[in-house]
Amino acid sequence: MAWRPHEYLLEGELDNTRPGRVTGWIRFAGMAQPAVFDLKGDFHRDIRGAKLHIRGNGRANDPEAAKYMKGFAGQQTGYAGDITAGLTPQDYTDYPYIEWYSDENGRVVLELEPSQVKVIGQPIPADRTKPLSRQEQAGHMAGFLTGMANALGVPAERAICVSDSPSSRQEHENSK
Repeated sequence: MAWRPHEYLLEGELDNTRPGRVTGWIRFAGMAQPAVFDLKGDFHRDIRGAKLHIRGNGRANDPEAAKYMKGFAGQQTGYAGDITAGLTPQDYTDYPYIEWYSDENGRVVLELEPSQVKVIGQPIPADRTKPLSRQEQAGHMAGFLTGMANALGVPAERAICVSDSPSSRQEHENSK
């Protein structure tokens, strides 16, 4: 399962101007302060090297927001998943999709409409960079699923791994 707080998204800005890093902030209804991001990884090629401003349709005074967002960490560290505005080249989807693997909250996904995102700055030309490794992304998912299995009492050696990468399980273990 993924945490999907798009209903409570107010606004935010994610920055991938530093290669291998995604930083920024996102404000959600139900949280007193914005969540601050420091993730390893990159955006997809359509926006890599730029910033992404996002805005949602959440209402700051939504009475359900605090209940849903309870436990959502104010500091988000971990790995960038698939983060794209859905622009050309479409290496993943044709719509804005923001996913990360949080050390604090597991997998988090925001699926947005094109009108909810604005690219700030000039992305690296797509022909000067490679698509994200699907194997690496599968490794992030494998680590997340292994962590879920462990939380349910399933030992890591019995958890099913969805990645071809033998290092994905070890990487997850080392991140604890």
